[in-house]
Amino acid sequence: MSRWPRYTGESPTAFHHFAPQDPSFFSPPTQADALSSPTDEDIAGMLGVLLPKGAAWGTPDNQELDPQTVLGRFWKSMGSGLAEAYRALFSVTMESTAVTLANSLEDWEIEYGLPDPCLGPDQTFDTRWRSLILKIRSAGTITRLDFIKLAADVGYSITIEEPMPFRAGASAAGGPDAIAGEEPVEFVWIVTVAGVPIEHFRAGEGRAGETPLGRLGLPADLVCLFRSLAPAWTRVIFAAA
Repeated sequence: MSRWPRYTGESPTAFHHFAPQDPSFFSPPTQADALSSPTDEDIAGMLGVLLPKGAAWGTPDNQELDPQTVLGRFWKSMGSGLAEAYRALFSVTMESTAVTLANSLEDWEIEYGLPDPCLGPDQTFDTRWRSLILKIRSAGTITRLDFIKLAADVGYSITIEEPMPFRAGASAAGGPDAIAGEEPVEFVWIVTVAGVPIEHFRAGEGRAGETPLGRLGLPADLVCLFRSLAPAWTRVIFAAA
């Protein structure tokens, strides 16, 4: 099946599409041009070109208008307001994408149901902005590789194992295939998080029937993201590397 390439250099017939690992690939594209942030002198020069030519206009023999003349200083003062208008207009275009926004974060959050409770109540601008990017990128997140990439965006290195069910005539006793219990194992995701501390049961400190034999110090934001975004048919089990 032919599918157009989503990334530079990708085969147009690729069936699976994987994002490049180069972090610079996701940097905001350059959208600036000569009028994105012009100086007063830039606009004054543009206005000067529109003036009639001749000695009466300070441009005998088609000479360039002297910026130090009264007329030159007048057009520079006029250009100041026009340059500010150009800068304001360009800033509006930057608000059209989440990766370049600066002043419209609250409007984007209303659209996407943010701030995200997974990241706590006290969030900085950068935290809220990253949360927005994650929310946008999570649209359509459904596969194992999607969630590995999403966790990497949050800052966690994980692996996801999908156990195979035990099949008579194909699986071996004692092999890696799991025997199904109350839930089909093909719907289980075993999410292993690197660097997670394990709190063990300690004699003299733990209490039988109350203290778990082992507890993972899982990051709350990662767990929250999985609980809210994992496909409804999956059962997520966390483990430590």
